[in-house]
Amino acid sequence: MSNQNLRQISNIILMVRPVDFAFNEQTAADNEFQNVLTDRNVGAEALAEFDGAVALLRAEGVQVLIVEKDPASSSMPDAVFPNNWFGTDELGNVHVFPMKTENRRAETSQLTQALSLLKNQGLEVSQIQDWTKNLGDGAVMEGTGSLILDRVNKIVYAALSERTQKEPTLQFARETGYDAVLFHTQSSKGAPYYHTNVVMSIGEKMALVCLDCIPDPMEREWVRTSLDETHHVLAISREQLEKGFCGNLLQVQDGNGNPVTVLSSTAYSMLTESQKKELETFGKLLPVPIPTIEAVGGGSIRCMMAEIFCPAKG
Repeated sequence: MSNQNLRQISNIILMVRPVDFAFNEQTAADNEFQNVLTDRNVGAEALAEFDGAVALLRAEGVQVLIVEKDPASSSMPDAVFPNNWFGTDELGNVHVFPMKTENRRAETSQLTQALSLLKNQGLEVSQIQDWTKNLGDGAVMEGTGSLILDRVNKIVYAALSERTQKEPTLQFARETGYDAVLFHTQSSKGAPYYHTNVVMSIGEKMALVCLDCIPDPMEREWVRTSLDETHHVLAISREQLEKGFCGNLLQVQDGNGNPVTVLSSTAYSMLTESQKKELETFGKLLPVPIPTIEAVGGGSIRCMMAEIFCPAKG
């Protein structure tokens, strides 16, 4: 498939209703964005925020496929973030990625339902690329949380961490024909950010990144130069990343094929007016209020959306 036929953004996304949503003790060790909220019905709040997000996306003409939890399955407090274990590509491959924690690995039990949703949508599923098996025991590479894919230019950006291991990422790049740009990040607390997609995002023509969070000057310049060659680059600050999830956004297609940049209301409020105007030159901004999901889950709106690139059945 030529690069001219590749798409960076999609009109179809898959989301998972957060039936079990709660503070995840297993992931809290390396996710400094998670918080315990007391005296709150966080489960009910998360469900309301999820339904509101779906309504806003559908109002823009985005097709949203929703996975519903099997009542018999084990507890999955982070199931609202499917992009970490589930991905697709233009060839009709469905990718299943290896997760770090046990209760997140359990989320792959939803694969059968996800495949049914794709097929019922008239989409072609050619094969399953199961990286949980391809990469061997102990490998961790958490989907498009770990891997920021420039799908058109075939470049994968990855910030190395406990959830984004070097060798699995390089193997993914080799087997899928991507060039890999690997780098390290450091939060204000001195630790690596748990996922690359809190640091950066790539849309059709723009990329957003927190260069301040890359401590090594050579790595920082490598990321900046690589992005500059393909996209208009908008920089965010460490404060915007850590207090507003400003790096965790996703560009999708509306019902008319136009780009829409989806971000949380928190992120929108943390952007400056000039940054908003700059982003708006690349498509409408769609702020989505998900404060409880962000505070308790430690992830934002991009993590909630797994893009579907599978082709329509011929």
